[in-house]
Amino acid sequence: HPQTPNHLSKSLKTTSPNYRIQRELKQFLSAPPPNLSLKVGKNIRVWIIQLTFPPNTVYHGEKYRLRIQFPQDYPTSPPSVYFLPPTPRHEHVYTNGDICLSLLGNDWRPTMTAQSVAMSILSILSGAPRKSLPMDNVRHSGNKPGGKQDDWVYHDDNC
Repeated sequence: HPQTPNHLSKSLKTTSPNYRIQRELKQFLSAPPPNLSLKVGKNIRVWIIQLTFPPNTVYHGEKYRLRIQFPQDYPTSPPSVYFLPPTPRHEHVYTNGDICLSLLGNDWRPTMTAQSVAMSILSILSGAPRKSLPMDNVRHSGNKPGGKQDDWVYHDDNC
């Protein structure tokens, strides 16, 4: 992707709010995890990660894109993460792209990274026995995706 190298060549001070994000970007690109590929456009704070799936999964042969946006106070606050359309049919993924994942809300820790979140999402989808929508999808699906999950209830982590 033409923009990505520019983000890596800038030497950012450790005090720069983008320093941590640049470090994560370097890490991801130097050793991309299996089934995840990353694109970054002009804004280093917005990542698009494409997920592909191994043969033994219900999503084999399908590709989905996660949009990750880093807030100003990252890593104190979690990134906003949601699927761009078309979204996978999964009991933790709303049709508006939101993902019900406590790591994106009250279980977020500043030691986590965008890559670790993407890997968790890939793992949740890869482990799915079947494709199904969340029970409360209708109620949620009209919302704009990527909002804060502060008030979400993760009932037994099932959403």
